[in-house]
Amino acid sequence: MKTGRLERRNGYEIRIRTILVYDARNMPCVEGPAAGGHAVFAQIAREGEIYVDRHLPRRHKRWASREEAEAQALDYAVRLVERRPFDGPSPDFREAA
Repeated sequence: MKTGRLERRNGYEIRIRTILVYDARNMPCVEGPAAGGHAVFAQIAREGEIYVDRHLPRRHKRWASREEAEAQALDYAVRLVERRPFDGPSPDFREAA
């Protein structure tokens, strides 16, 4: 199963990694744990330097599908990269006098 995805935006590498999370609560020990959903991790890097490396939290629930988890993590990372918080303001941003 493929667990990683790599995208490039504005000179940054966005790496998305998704893992299947098992839920053992309220399960009889005989049957073992059941799949409880997916957790997703996003990493933003450029030229070997990592700027963001975190998981995307969802309070008390997980994504049902890997595709949904990856799509939301990629959306988060792309919005962050487009704001350019690592490079300072964008070139067309006027400086205050």
